[in-house]
This record gives sequence, structure tokens and C-alpha cells, in this order.
Amino acid sequence: MILFPVTTFNSSQPLPDCNMNKLAFVPSLDSHLLVGYKDEGAYFFAHEKQRVGEMKTLATPVGLAGLGSRSRAERSDAQFFDRRVAGIALSVALAYYLGAKIGFALTLRPHPISVLWPPNSILLAALLLTPVRVWWLILLAAFPAHLAAQLQSNVPPTMILCWFISNSCEALIGAGCVRYLIDRPVRFNRLGNVGIFCVFAAFLAPLLSSFLDSAFVAINRFGQDSYWQVWRIRFTSNILASLTLVPFIVTWSGDGIAWLGKIRRARILEASLLFIGLLSINTIVFYKLAPTADSALLYLPLPFLIWAAVRFGSRGASAAICALTLLAIWSAGHGYGPFSTRSAEENALSIQMFLIVMSVPLLLLAGLIEERSKGETTLREREERISLAAESANLAFWSINFERKESWMSDKGRAIFNFGPDEHLSRELFLSRVHPEDRNAVGEAIQRARASSQTFEFEYRLLRPDGETRWLISRGRYVSNDRGGVRELIGVAIDITAQVEADLQLRLQREEMARMSRVSSMGELTASLAHELNQPLTAIASNAAAGRRLLAQGTPDLEMFEELLADVSADARRAGDIIHGIHHFVRKSEGRRCPVNLNEIVQEVLRLLHSDLLGRATAVETQLAPNLPSVDANPVHLQQVLLNLVMNSLEAMQSTPIGKRRIVISTKCEDTLSVLVSVRDYGSGLPKEDLDKVFMHFYSTKPNGMGMGLTIVRSIVEAHGGKLNAENSDEGARFFFRLPVKRKSETPEVM
Repeated sequence: MILFPVTTFNSSQPLPDCNMNKLAFVPSLDSHLLVGYKDEGAYFFAHEKQRVGEMKTLATPVGLAGLGSRSRAERSDAQFFDRRVAGIALSVALAYYLGAKIGFALTLRPHPISVLWPPNSILLAALLLTPVRVWWLILLAAFPAHLAAQLQSNVPPTMILCWFISNSCEALIGAGCVRYLIDRPVRFNRLGNVGIFCVFAAFLAPLLSSFLDSAFVAINRFGQDSYWQVWRIRFTSNILASLTLVPFIVTWSGDGIAWLGKIRRARILEASLLFIGLLSINTIVFYKLAPTADSALLYLPLPFLIWAAVRFGSRGASAAICALTLLAIWSAGHGYGPFSTRSAEENALSIQMFLIVMSVPLLLLAGLIEERSKGETTLREREERISLAAESANLAFWSINFERKESWMSDKGRAIFNFGPDEHLSRELFLSRVHPEDRNAVGEAIQRARASSQTFEFEYRLLRPDGETRWLISRGRYVSNDRGGVRELIGVAIDITAQVEADLQLRLQREEMARMSRVSSMGELTASLAHELNQPLTAIASNAAAGRRLLAQGTPDLEMFEELLADVSADARRAGDIIHGIHHFVRKSEGRRCPVNLNEIVQEVLRLLHSDLLGRATAVETQLAPNLPSVDANPVHLQQVLLNLVMNSLEAMQSTPIGKRRIVISTKCEDTLSVLVSVRDYGSGLPKEDLDKVFMHFYSTKPNGMGMGLTIVRSIVEAHGGKLNAENSDEGARFFFRLPVKRKSETPEVM
């Protein structure tokens, strides 16, 4: 593992001036290994202890701008970062030098090139983990290590320089392609990422750089191998090094080692057993077996390698590959195992091909398993969130696959429909739960959706076996297969029982409030109604007294007596009409609608207000349109609307001179689509700053008003599909509302 030094800023120390898109949190400096640094998605990682009183801070990419124009804190931060990058460069140089020593140790004498050459892979891994802008520094730091390692082997200086150039080219080609094609940070936890790495970094980069390396060897006349021999030896050696070391370095240092503290003991025990088993079987295969043993025994470590990939992902696979590679090469170098029976060159090639063939599928398998595991985790978390949302919103999900004859419904759905946990879903079972009055309509909607492959949506009642009735809205669609047939039915249902019950309670409360408003209005008209009733009752009493006098004469005039009785009957009907109108107006309405002529509503309201209009010396002018079409409405509610508007007009004209007190009530049909009713007065008018304020709850211009009258009026009009508005005229105000005209195909309905 490459080690990189880091530090932190004290909580009292300002943060460096840097690009926030290229920052990562870095813990404190009391550490033995490094944790994290990010630029453009690339990371440096390590592990360190948290120091009390210090904070996690941000680090920036290396910057070489002058310090003269910066503040003292900025200069201090820049100097710190320069030291940090210097430490990184030193770590790369040290790792490069040690890698070269390991490469020399893994050479099969007298084979001129190491079976596994780590320096190139270490350099490639460092470039994958560091920002692009510091690559030049990484290469510069690796050169002294390269020079020191090669000088000890008596290699000419020109050859040393040429080899470093070819090594650097290989690392740059591989890192550049991978960083361009893989979303940063570079990880091997996806099948696509592993494939890109294998193609470009492990194959293409060694392929191209081997041509350059072989050319340098030929130009410098170094060694006795031919151009293509050098090319082949270097090519396979660097492929194996890239496949073995780069995934190990990137996966184990890419996320630091803080994750080690979160591993469960069971996983640690499993990893220990895996390591012991892999080490034991590798020792048997590469040390204990005779060189003439069956070559099939070489694949004995394969179950342990698959175990590592399946259970521990790319980290486990890369560690297992490294262990296998080092043991195989070391045993062959000391004359043990199946790779020690031929010449050094043939043995090296056999080891390389065996390990390459083992490594590539294993890395791909580990990437695929990690990707699927991450996808399953994401899907499971998403399903849990959807399930929580579904339960909170009373949602039921279901699907029926007709081809596989499989069905599924969420637990919430089975609870709503009262289905058993293992009960198979079908259209017949679903319809058996639908209320009998809604069953035909629901079945027809489903059939139409199946025939047209369109989405269906309907509201219906659910009659459960326990007798409970619930209201649901279902939405779904049929999914077709490639042949155009029906493959699957998917849908969702939402339980709206609580909403329907709340709407019902709200409607009942609104009707009760409207009735109380009508009772209150009748209370205000008590004197006028008493006067209105007094006239027919007085006339009845007078005619009755006259009849008694005629009877007292002994020979009554029958014609006169008949006229008296006719007058009594007419006056009684008149009083009865007044009482019936009052009773009909204040009683609890059942909410039934019927065709209503608004002209008749206007005349009925004026008859109720006749005495009050006379008492207030107010003239009423009606402009009623002839042949006015009917509207579908509750007549009592419309009487309440007009009564309230007229009463408001009367109260608005209390300060108006008697000669100018006038109310104009008009009706009109607009484009045969709606009927307009207008009530205009010549009073003080409405507040100019906000006309809609008069419709707000508890807002009133009357000293003793409650501010509910116009609110109730607007709610009644809107419940009938209309709209109530108000405006100021030249003198006074005008309230008007529109109601839709009743169509011939419409039938009465419950409001």
C-alpha cells in the first residue's frame, strides 16, 4: 500500500482558499496511515486517529502560485499543502524503489526480465488515485527511485532513462484512458469499470509501451534478445503486473482503512478462514506437488478465489490474486511446483499466462457481484421507502403476470382487500370484492382498458367479506408482449375511505351552517313576516265576523255569503303560502337537486321580502330574461343566495336617501352555457383596496356582522359549479354569479 501523509487545520485556523468542487474531508494528523483527499473524483486515502479539539478539514489540489499576495493564513496553508504533496511524492518514490527490488527478486534466472514488474503498476495506481494536475510531480518523484534501482544493476544511464520513459508512457496511457472513461473516483466495483481497466490499462497500455521499450533496447544495443522477444517478454510481464497489483492498490487504499473498524466479527472470522485455506492450498499446489503432477491440480485454488470474489468483492479478489501470484512466481523461482520443469523463459511465460487467465475472469466476477449487490441494496432501500410511503398513503400495489401465471400484491393491499397471504389474484377475485352496485361499471372499464391497452382509472366501493365498505381509487394498465398479446396487469389502488367520510362530514356541516344562516335570516325578518301574515289573518277575521252578522239576520244573502267564504279561503291560502315558504326555507335540506328556473327563485325571494322592502322604502327593479333555461340546483340553497345578497344590498343603503334606494335584479343567459344572476344596489359600495376581502371568513362591514354570510353564499354557488363575483359600480356595488345550464342528458344527483 502507498502511504501518503496528511494533516488537519485547528478549529481556530481558517480554511484554505480553494475550489469547493475539488475538496474532501481529511481527519487529523495523529495517524500512522493516510485517509482521504479528493480532486476531480480522485482520492488519496489513509487512516488516522481523531484528535480531540481538532476538526476534519478540506484539502485542495497542489498549487504553485506565488505566496507574496496571500495573507499569512493563506501562506501557511499553501506551505502546509506543499509539504503534504512532498510527502506524497516521497511515498511514491519509496514504493517505486521497493517495487523494483521485488521485481528483481521475482526474476527467473537467467531470464532477463522479471515475471512480474511492480514499478509500472505502482506508478499507474498512483496516477489513478491522484489529481491530474500533480501527475508530473508523481513522475518526477519516481525518477530518482528508478535511477537508484537500475544503477545497482549496472544498467547504462541512457538505457535507464529510456526505460523510465517507456514505463511512464505505459502509466500515462493507462491512467489517461481509465480516468477519461470511468466516472471518478476510480473503483473496480462495477463490471464496466473492470472491463475498461482490463482493456485499456492492463492490455492496451502495455501493448503500446512495449513497442517503445523494445525500440529503446534495440537502439541502445542492450542485451542479446531480438526486438520481438523483448516486446513479448515485457508485454506479458506488464499485463500480469497491472492485473495483479493495480486493483489491489486501488481497492485497498481507495477508501482508506476506516471501514475496517465497521467489519463484523463474523466477517473477520470468515476472511481469516479464507486466507488460511487459500495459503494452504497454494502451498500444496506450488510447493508440495511434484513438477510432473497433473496440470488440473493447478485449479485447486479456484474455489477459494471464487469465495473471495463472491463474499468480499473486488478487495477480496485482488488480495487473493496477489497471494496466488506471489506464491506461484516465488515457488517457480526456487525450483518448486509445476512451473519449474522447462527453461526459465518458458516457465515465466507459463506462469504469466496461467495467472492472467485466472485474474481477468475473477476481477470481472468480483465487479459484477459488487455491482449487483449495490444494485440490490439500492433497490431494497427504494422498495422500503416506497413501502413506507404506500403504507402512509394507504396505497396497494399489485401485478398479475398472465404468461407465468404469477401474481403479487403488497401486504397493505392484501389487508385492504382482505385477501389471504397466499391467495392467488385474479380478475374474478378482484371483482368479487367490488360493491355489487359498482361491479358492472368497474368490469367494463377493465375490459375497455384491456382491449385498447390504455391506462384505466376508476373510483368504486369495496365490500369486504366482514361487511365493511371502503372507497378506493384504482389505476392500472395492461402490458403487452412482443407478439402484441397481454403479458401483465399492473396497478395501484388508494384507500380514500377516510377522505370520503371527511367530505361527507364537511358537506353535512356546510349544510347545517347554511340552514342556521337561513334561520338567522328569518329571525331578522320576523317583524316583516309578522306584518305579512297579519294582513291575511285580519282579512280572515273580518270576513268571519261579517259572515256571523249575515247569519244573525236570519235570511242571509247566499251570494254575499259565498263571496265572504271565497275571500276567507284566498286569505288562508295566502297565509299558508307564507308559512310554507318560511318552513321550506329553514328546514334541513336533503341536498336533492332538480331543474330550477332562476326567474321563479327571484320572484319567491321578493315575495318573502315584500314587507321588509316596503318598510325600508326600497324600490326593486327586475330585469328577468324570458325563456330562461333551467339550471340543475337545490332551490332552497339558491333562495338563500339571493336572500343574502338582497339583504346585504338593503343594509348597504341605510345611509342612502330614501328616494335613491333601489335594487336591480337581473337574469340573463350567456351563450346557452350558463345563466347570469346580478344584484345591484346604490349604497356605499365595497372596499376598493381588495374586493375579494368581503368573501373571507369573519370579515364584515356591519358593526354586528359575523362575516359568514357571503362566505356561505360563495360556497353554495361553487358547490353548484358556478362562481360568485363582486364589483363596484358608479353608485353602489354589484354582486353576480353564474351557474351552468342543465343539459337534457343530466339527471338529478346528490350534492
